[in-house]
Amino acid sequence: MTIVTSEVIINELHLDMSEKAQIESLINFAKDYIVSTTVKGGTVDDIVAKTNENIFNQAVRGIVSSLYFGNVEQSGFGIQSIVLLNAIRNMYQGGE
Repeated sequence: MTIVTSEVIINELHLDMSEKAQIESLINFAKDYIVSTTVKGGTVDDIVAKTNENIFNQAVRGIVSSLYFGNVEQSGFGIQSIVLLNAIRNMYQGGE
């Protein structure tokens, strides 16, 4: 299992490496948020094992991008992130 890294997101968003600590913090928040809204007491490994690594990583990217650029304050995580979060929840629940 390979969860998206700060280096990957920094490159995708064309940010400076000086933003690494902030991006890592946002990645940790995104992972915690996904897990806590999917299953109580679960882990990233649990979620990814029962869903899809690519969808999980894309959800992390979407949440990090929304938080970094301040879009969350105006309109929430955005439709892409909401769709991915719902897909993760549905896949996880269907995998039980």
